[in-house]
This record gives sequence, C-alpha cells and structure tokens, in this order.
Amino acid sequence: MGAEGFSSYESSVFIKLIERVGKWIAYALIIFGLLSLWVYSREKKEKQQPEVKTEQSR
Repeated sequence: MGAEGFSSYESSVFIKLIERVGKWIAYALIIFGLLSLWVYSREKKEKQQPEVKTEQSR
C-alpha cells in the first residue's frame, strides 16, 4: 500500500518515518508560534495599561 513508487521497502519506511517526524515538528512549531504571539500580546497590553492609568490620574 503506497510502497510501489519506492525502489525498496527500506526507503519507503524511511520516507514515512521522516514524514511523521516532520509533521510533529511542524505541529510543535505552530504551537510555539501561537504561544509566542499570545505572550507578546499580553506583554504589549501590560505596557500600555500603566501609561493609560498615569494619564488618567493627571
């Protein structure tokens, strides 16, 4: 099943293994990127809030 295009069984197993590992690396990078954006947006909001509070107290 799907091994017909490969020259040997070993190469088909190797390619499938690389595809699985690559897929999980891609998932990890996507999650890391989303978490980075979330942390960045939280830090940006925290920096803006004290400035707004000081302007309101004047």
